[in-house]
Amino acid sequence: MHSPTGFRSASFSPALTLTALLAPGLAAGHHSSTGIFDKNNYVEIEGVVTSVQWRNPHVYFTVDVVDEHGATVEWNIESGSVSGLRQRGVTQGLVNVGDRVRMAGESSLRGRPEMFASNLLLADGREVLMRVRSDPRWPELRTGMFEPGVDQATVERARRNAEGMFRVWSTVLGDPDSFPMYWDDEGPLTEAAARAKAEFDARSSPFLGCHPKGMPYIMITPYPIEISTAGDDILIRFEEHDVERLIRMNETSIPESEPHSLFGYSVGRWEDGALVVETERVNAPYFYGDGTPQSEQIRLVERFTANDAGDRLDYALTVDDPLTFVETMGFTRYFAWNPAAQVQPYDCNE
Repeated sequence: MHSPTGFRSASFSPALTLTALLAPGLAAGHHSSTGIFDKNNYVEIEGVVTSVQWRNPHVYFTVDVVDEHGATVEWNIESGSVSGLRQRGVTQGLVNVGDRVRMAGESSLRGRPEMFASNLLLADGREVLMRVRSDPRWPELRTGMFEPGVDQATVERARRNAEGMFRVWSTVLGDPDSFPMYWDDEGPLTEAAARAKAEFDARSSPFLGCHPKGMPYIMITPYPIEISTAGDDILIRFEEHDVERLIRMNETSIPESEPHSLFGYSVGRWEDGALVVETERVNAPYFYGDGTPQSEQIRLVERFTANDAGDRLDYALTVDDPLTFVETMGFTRYFAWNPAAQVQPYDCNE
């Protein structure tokens, strides 16, 4: 076996390379590596891609690696979602069966040949960042960093159609003020909520598969959202899980007879150019993917404020849930306008 053109170092061996070091950057919210992969211990492999499963919520590869004894070992590689990779310009045709690649990522807690990939070195020497906060890893090997292309037709169409806050908004994945909106310790929990969180088994989380997030967890989404009008009302369409929220603009109160649902019942109004939304009647068991619970008593107030330039949407969330938090909680984030971004089908497949 030999390294094709683009791999420019004799030290780039087909043998398995293990490196134990601190994981670069903060984990980006809840993902499927929890309880399965070790974020503090990284592994590197080089080998030949034998399969690609390009799907949400996670992309999977298998890679044949020749170890130091000359034996071929099949590695199972998991990475981020199709939607997340697409935001970084990584599309299905970038990696194909038969390609020789180098990958680095979180090692297995189960002692298996598997990883959660953060970095990819293509056969032509370009390095691809596979995670939200991956850092470049192989300056001595790469020919350059992978740069996504831009569809100019999409950009021009978005510029023509944008009006105020009514457009497609994106997350700035590298800015903690944009993503994630929550932090590891969401706030002062009640005793019952803290106990429920402590008993949560991340390996059985419904969010590892195709179970959609409810309110307000869906608003932490790292993927594009589109805000548009729906008659007199406002519709928020999420790429994540292909879900939609309706904001009712001609109502001033939430009907007591309204049944609880995943996103609850939302009524909105305009205040000094900002959209203010009140939501109740939410039936979603988790406030966050780390097992923080929430109750049906939760009440939410959101404020969406677009700047004059139309390239930033500030979002503020106030949470009142007496069964979860001992005080009213506040969270903020922002979305940015990237005219090249679109809300695309999520098509989750477990």
